[in-house]
Amino acid sequence: MKNKIILVLILSVIGSFISCESNEDFLAEDPKGQLFADNLCKNEVEIMLLINGLHGIWDRAMMRPYQSMEIKFASSDDVIGTGNQRVYYHEMEVNMDITTGGDTDTQRGYERAYNTINQANTIINNYHNARNTVPEARLNALAAQAHFIRAFTYFWLVRFFNNIPLIKTAYNPDPDREVTVSPSRDIYDLIISDLEFAEQWLPIIWDGYMKNGAPTKGAAKSTMALVYLQMAGFPVNGGAEYYAKARDKAKEVIDHAGEYGYALREHYWQVWDPYWEAYEIPQDEAILWIDHTADDITVRAPNPSRPIEFGGWESMIAELGFFNRFPEGERKEFTFVTDFYHSNGNYYHYTDLKAAHPAYRKLWADNFTPGWEWENRNDPDSKWLTGMDQSASWYSGRPIIMMRYADVLLIYAEAKARTDGPDALAYQCLNDVRNRAYKGVGTTEASVSGLSTEEFIELVVWERAWEFAGFEYSARWFDLQRLELVEKATTEWREEPEEKYNLRKPYTKKDYFLPIPSKEVILNPNLENNNPEFQ
Repeated sequence: MKNKIILVLILSVIGSFISCESNEDFLAEDPKGQLFADNLCKNEVEIMLLINGLHGIWDRAMMRPYQSMEIKFASSDDVIGTGNQRVYYHEMEVNMDITTGGDTDTQRGYERAYNTINQANTIINNYHNARNTVPEARLNALAAQAHFIRAFTYFWLVRFFNNIPLIKTAYNPDPDREVTVSPSRDIYDLIISDLEFAEQWLPIIWDGYMKNGAPTKGAAKSTMALVYLQMAGFPVNGGAEYYAKARDKAKEVIDHAGEYGYALREHYWQVWDPYWEAYEIPQDEAILWIDHTADDITVRAPNPSRPIEFGGWESMIAELGFFNRFPEGERKEFTFVTDFYHSNGNYYHYTDLKAAHPAYRKLWADNFTPGWEWENRNDPDSKWLTGMDQSASWYSGRPIIMMRYADVLLIYAEAKARTDGPDALAYQCLNDVRNRAYKGVGTTEASVSGLSTEEFIELVVWERAWEFAGFEYSARWFDLQRLELVEKATTEWREEPEEKYNLRKPYTKKDYFLPIPSKEVILNPNLENNNPEFQ
């Protein structure tokens, strides 16, 4: 692994932000020497330069449409890798041994993630240099952003790879061959430590331009609840202790939802409004987001989930069994598309297309061309039902939501049920999400009651599957992994009659995780076979 400080990239990313700080103070600094970590972070301006650069690097690490570990999501039961455009999705779909192409994709995602971690380490290890010029509370609040982003990035990596290198220095002068993989439990320990720091020092809300995506205290608590939920299951197997931690942390967020500004949006489709701007809704569902730059491509844009015939790459096509089980209501109507209307006047049912599966519709809307029009979708000239090939783009300038309040509600519901059974609040959390999905907040037709604990838990797990289907950050794959349901999802729940979707080999626990990319192993043989406990 090449641990390097990418100062050229940092300065190019954050040049537009410098005007927000005092240019005079920055330029007045002693220019002697070069910009290495040990002479950075002497004042708030220099810290902000690095933090702004960190957000830019993190954006690229988390938003790439392919060339990332997200090709593993095709192993889940909510999306199917057709292979019609991106063959590596199909290889993951049928559980093939990773090929050169898939290995190259994960290599690039791996590098971007560790670049993010390296930049965060630079800040974390050096921000105390400004102790004499910046008040401690402000200094810790700034550093808490780096702690949060490092935690989130490691959480992203550990769920894909399990045992990975644990790097806490900004620059490692030792040869790459000295780096080894650390047990995933050690990675989780750092994640929790970082989130505890972030929880303590991040503000409830930022002011100025940092409102555009800087993590908050509520985001730290919410992420910690999700981390504990993951740790309760495989491979950490923390069990009841960690379900209790997830329950308690999620309840802290729920109890302070009014203070933090969290609430479900009235209808599911409103979560995907491409014209949404941060903090424009006083009580909003968005907990964590990236203020994504419009000049960089992302899988959370219109094109990735469109069929080939409509200009897309079929990254998010629905498995038939998952689509058939999906509950009826507004959420299903908005999440998927089965009837396709081309601008040339032709109509296609999904069975007429090469993909031969429903597509995910929920990420099609962008903020470049007027035509959101979900509420007018049944009008004859609605852009929602006409010209589905128009405005097809890999780009999106909207903020990309990475965690939302529905996640916290369902974390509490599941974790509470798994510790000492569901209570009234757990039922309310589950029913609020279910009713919003069916007809909107305030309706009651989808409510459930009187379930056994086992029935309740099963329903919550499926509710998470439907709510976060299709390449969301609380991905279905991670739930299948932690609950050891991958084998069942790829056999018993599978409704794929085509032979091309038959598994090449049965899943084992080793198949739950990706191998460290071969380029890293060539540079450092210590990284080979990062999961020897699963043979």
